Amino acid sequence: AIARILVGLLFIFSGFIKANDPLGFSYKLDDYFEVFNMAFLKPSSLILSMFICVLEIALGVSVIFGTLINLTTGLLLVMITFFTWLTGYSAITGAVQDCGCFGDAIKLTPWESFYKDIVLFILIGFIFIKRKNIKIHLTPKTAAVFTAASIP
Repeated sequence: AIARILVGLLFIFSGFIKANDPLGFSYKLDDYFEVFNMAFLKPSSLILSMFICVLEIALGVSVIFGTLINLTTGLLLVMITFFTWLTGYSAITGAVQDCGCFGDAIKLTPWESFYKDIVLFILIGFIFIKRKNIKIHLTPKTAAVFTAASIP
């Protein structure tokens, strides 16, 4: 339960911070698009920025409440695997100096971002492995309402 709460709160916090300035986060995405020669994605960076913010918040709420736990933990694991690879690449190459993980609220160096993602990867991996033991303490309908209400 502690791992779920920590992961959930971190994803909610991160999502809300970035949702405060989706345009600023879209600039961070543009930086990554440049590094990986994917400039053709730049026109979609603002929409992608908003989608990531909403997804982080929804997954954070869902993992805390234990709703749609197979889908939630699967998506969290896919996201953190990708983010860990991305922040690791940035740390090793110095390609992007600020991941934008927490917008302008908390600036992390590439290595700090990578270490944060390693810790999250371990926590999410643990949650994923134990997902069948997670008990929902709300009715599925109530949990779905809370999750939907949390989306900005």
